Amino acid sequence: MERVAALLEALGRAGRPLAVRELSAQVRLPRPTVYRLMQTLAACGLVAAAEGGHVLGPRILSLAAQRLEQIELRTAGHSRLRALRDQTGETVHLAVLEQGQVVYIDKVESSGPLRMASAVGKIMPAHSTALGKAMLAFMPPAVARHVLRDHGLPRRTANTITDPARFFEELAGIQARGFAIDNIENEEGIRCVAAPIFDHRAQVAGAVSLSGAASSITLDRARRELGPLVRRAALDISRALGWTEARVSEEARVP
Repeated sequence: MERVAALLEALGRAGRPLAVRELSAQVRLPRPTVYRLMQTLAACGLVAAAEGGHVLGPRILSLAAQRLEQIELRTAGHSRLRALRDQTGETVHLAVLEQGQVVYIDKVESSGPLRMASAVGKIMPAHSTALGKAMLAFMPPAVARHVLRDHGLPRRTANTITDPARFFEELAGIQARGFAIDNIENEEGIRCVAAPIFDHRAQVAGAVSLSGAASSITLDRARRELGPLVRRAALDISRALGWTEARVSEEARVP
């Protein structure tokens, strides 16, 4: 891994294509080794051939763009997360969907005694969390199908939805009302409400959620009070990202 990192860093610093002999000299590795590593990296899309040698590949550029989008999302969302926490007294999360799973990128803890097990960088299932369901409901149906194929619908609590047909019915309901509810489906005693965030292309960029004890976030409170509040916060963050139209892509339709 250190050798791969050294090669990628050398290409990134150069600002121009580098030949194998130049890379060999810069990273102090034999040319046959560099050649072999570059072939592997090219097959993965991490480097690409160019006139005069090699450059960073399209996959590196895509990953960098995704990371920049996450940074922009967190910057745009943090103050709104704090305001939502102050308004409701509940813990607020910001997350994205990566490889079919929810990744927390920001968290504002409740001032109350309850402490959530979540943490920035933690990965959670998409099917059992309000954050995951909120994002999947507004993505093309193929995304949800891929999540089910790759990760299944494992039971985490007695309330976890484990039937695919029922799961897609759930996504359709979320799309209709604009927010998702994790009705004690991911963690015992915890209920969550989440809504999707859209970017300037009207595509899902992430989601924001409120989480707390089921005794505090009752189903009635989630549906009547917290759902609309989270939805408004998500749309505020969406506007900060350049989203201007009150619609989503026509592709994002649950079958």
